[in-house]
Formats: sequence, C-alpha cells, structure tokens
Amino acid sequence: MTPVPHRGVRLCAAGLVAFALLAACQRAGNPIAEAAIERAARGTVDGGGGDAPATVPARDALALPAQFPGDVYLPRGYRVNSVMDLPDASVLSLSAPGHLDALFADARESMRAQGWTQTLSARQSADAAMLAFEKAGDGAARSATLSFNRNHGDARVIVGVQLRRQLQ
Repeated sequence: MTPVPHRGVRLCAAGLVAFALLAACQRAGNPIAEAAIERAARGTVDGGGGDAPATVPARDALALPAQFPGDVYLPRGYRVNSVMDLPDASVLSLSAPGHLDALFADARESMRAQGWTQTLSARQSADAAMLAFEKAGDGAARSATLSFNRNHGDARVIVGVQLRRQLQ
C-alpha cells in the first residue's frame, strides 16, 4: 500500500476549509458592505476618517434609451441602474419598489395587454423569476425578456429588461 504524502492531505484539507468558509460568508452576508449600501441609498456615504465624515451623493438614475418602446412593461417607481443600447437590442437593469410576486404578475398582465405573446414563465426560487414575450411588428419581430430578482438588504427588486428586434 502506498503511503499518502502529508503535504497533499494538508493542501486538500485547507482547500475544503476555504470552500466551507467561502460558502458560510456568502450566506452570512457582509454587514460592513450592507451598511455602506444602506447609507448610499439614503444619499450619503461615510468617509470613515476624522471628525467630519465625507458625504457623497447617491448615484443618480440613468435615462431610458431615446427609442425605448412604449409597449414594454416598466414597473411603477422604477430607477434605471444600467443601459446597454445596441442597434437591434437593448439591455437594461432597473430597480423598483415592491414585492417580486406582485411585479411579476403586473408585468405579465401589462405585456399581454400591450399585445405581447408570452413564450416563457420561469420561477427559479422565491427570489428569482423570468418572463419572455414575442410580438410581431412591421418588418421586424421583437422579443422581450424580463427577469426579477429580490435585492437582499433592500426593499427594491432588480428588474432586467432585454429587448431584441429580429429582422424578417
């Protein structure tokens, strides 16, 4: 029987411990980061030094792309966090107040009322869901994917909007 080298056993054990710590940290959260995010949402960030903490205004919301269609669901009270605008596609990240289930139901109802045909409905967990739609148009079919993710540590939901125009 071949003896197992001690160095290999120690490296393997250290790797398992590191993996377990990483998993525990992800579940436990980071209270320092959560406090900074909370302060930023209120409009200030603590500079952390001296008698007078520095304050930085919270990040302003971005504007929707100029050609964003009026028949795509946007939740009440939304804020645009990021925009990627390409010739035949747009990808947006929004945040909105409310509960994931209510926003999911509102989006489904709104898109159907605007003439979109639902092609997918998925719930990955209580914290994540997705809807996909298609709509024929003049010269180009369009597709829209809406994703909903609960923003832990915040009362807002992250709403992803992906639009694509498909030339016919």
